[in-house]
Amino acid sequence: MSQSKIFLDIGNSAVKWRTPESNVYSKSVDKFLLNTLPQADIAWVSAVANLYIAEDLETHFDEVHLVHTQNKFNNLKISYDDSSSLGSDRFFAMIGAMEHFPKKPLLVIDIGSAMTFDVINEDGFHQGGLIMPGLKVLRKSFTMFETNDLSTNVYGLVSNTTDAWKSGTQSMIFSSINDQIEKFNDMFSDGIVTICGGLVNEIKNELPEPIQIFDNLVLDGLECYSQTVG
Repeated sequence: MSQSKIFLDIGNSAVKWRTPESNVYSKSVDKFLLNTLPQADIAWVSAVANLYIAEDLETHFDEVHLVHTQNKFNNLKISYDDSSSLGSDRFFAMIGAMEHFPKKPLLVIDIGSAMTFDVINEDGFHQGGLIMPGLKVLRKSFTMFETNDLSTNVYGLVSNTTDAWKSGTQSMIFSSINDQIEKFNDMFSDGIVTICGGLVNEIKNELPEPIQIFDNLVLDGLECYSQTVG
């Protein structure tokens, strides 16, 4: 009899999971409760923060696999000298992108609490990556202007300080993403840009075409990993 699996992505600010029925749910870390999770035989977990949640899963599931970044998995070869220092969310997002687009150069963008960029060539060799503050971090980075408002609906020059801060930080996010896409396209004429993360739907109209938008690349990669290693 096959065993049921659940997949969890534990990040800095949210926990996202895919049930055995392939439904996906998300809760902020401060609102997440263990009993929210359905029963399953095996839990496969990526955790870059809030490791206490991963530890608590041991009380809820018979078998828990907390998976860390590896130097090599299938065709993916990580460029870091110390691959364990690369966040497992980036590792699994790359695996997920490669599963969707095998043997293609890829730019994998994840927009969360941090904004990450990773480039993989057509042979699966990781070319390196970047980490930048996400919108929430930017909006709270200057005490005088800080806000919890994560909306991205203010553009250009404005006539009040609140909107000037929102427009400026929003512009930084858009410019950074578009700059990295342009540089990637200069390197790989046949490359594919993938993007995921909590802010994607907010900003998708500001991104160049073509671009491949995903809700759950980390979970896709985690599921692919579990199918390969058992």
